[in-house]
Amino acid sequence: MQSKLYTLSLFAFLFFTLSSCRKWLPENRIEGSWQLTELQKRRAFNNENVATEYRSGTFTFFEDRTARYTDGNGTMQGSWEIRSVSHTYTDSDGNRKSETKNILWIKLYDFSSNRVIDWYFDRFDFRNSGQRLFAFMDGSGYDYRYCFSKR
Repeated sequence: MQSKLYTLSLFAFLFFTLSSCRKWLPENRIEGSWQLTELQKRRAFNNENVATEYRSGTFTFFEDRTARYTDGNGTMQGSWEIRSVSHTYTDSDGNRKSETKNILWIKLYDFSSNRVIDWYFDRFDFRNSGQRLFAFMDGSGYDYRYCFSKR
């Protein structure tokens, strides 16, 4: 009897552990509706808020990797992609280093109104239990931080 209880407990533990891992994958966490709440240009000693027309609408990311942006001016359709990118470099001490990171690429179009979004984020991070998404475009000496909130 005790071995059956042990086996059942082990099976239940493995089931819940493995099934809950799926929700932590970035591809699954991004699915849903989001609103761009903040855009900042960040430098070493100075951050400035940047005005953008895309705060008023809703970004929706679907499981099949299609995407939509809807606002008062219409709807843009397209796709989103998350992938791992690896690169190797030599640090200042001459040591070869390898780094892998996830990138996010959002491509949305509405050709009838001549509107296009083609955003390539060099890195991104989910915070507040997946309710906020911070995505970064790296520049030379600065970066842009896009803050999205789940709707």
